[in-house]
Amino acid sequence: MRNNIPTSPSCLRKRALVLASLLPVLLAALLASTACRSGESVGTGEARGVVIINAPAAGEVRRVLLSEGMKVEEGGAVVEIVVRAEGQSAQPTPAEDPLTSAGRNVAAAQSEIEAARAEVVRTEVEVQRLTPLVASGQASQGELDGARALYDKAQQRLQHAQAASQGAQAGLVAARQPSHVAAPASTPSEQVVYARASSAGTLSVVNVRVGARVTAGQPLATLRAEQ
Repeated sequence: MRNNIPTSPSCLRKRALVLASLLPVLLAALLASTACRSGESVGTGEARGVVIINAPAAGEVRRVLLSEGMKVEEGGAVVEIVVRAEGQSAQPTPAEDPLTSAGRNVAAAQSEIEAARAEVVRTEVEVQRLTPLVASGQASQGELDGARALYDKAQQRLQHAQAASQGAQAGLVAARQPSHVAAPASTPSEQVVYARASSAGTLSVVNVRVGARVTAGQPLATLRAEQ
């Protein structure tokens, strides 16, 4: 059976022209696809393992809790920020006595200190228990590192509780002042927030210092995430 596809010279020339016109388009599409794949792989390689720690709110840096080269656990606090809201009334709500409110704050702060101290003691005992076991090969270094990380967190909790207790005591002293002493109509109220690591790793760069003003979302530090 004979092939019915025309093979005249004119038809062959037309086919050649069509193929010649399509060839640049095919080459361009192939090059673009290769470039996209190459760009994606390079971008992923540069960003892999790098975690940026941003400010959760605008405020003033009160403390930088960790320095460059230190390990940080997932969710660990790196920078402490004080957020001050201007224009809020310093007077308590009329339904509650200022002295009662201040006393309750002191009691709550003291309870938090006691709980934090108990956690410090418990985690410290665990570190002391595991240290000789690791030396004798009866426990792993990872267990000891985990116990030490919990101990560090307990220490930070105790420090925060003590700072809160000082603020509560100051509030109690202010509440005991005679009522005729005029208070400012508008004073700033403070809230403490923390810039935390979204994954465990090692701090490579800390971009801020104590006393610096930061904005919400501002990069404060960079860490190399654990692989």
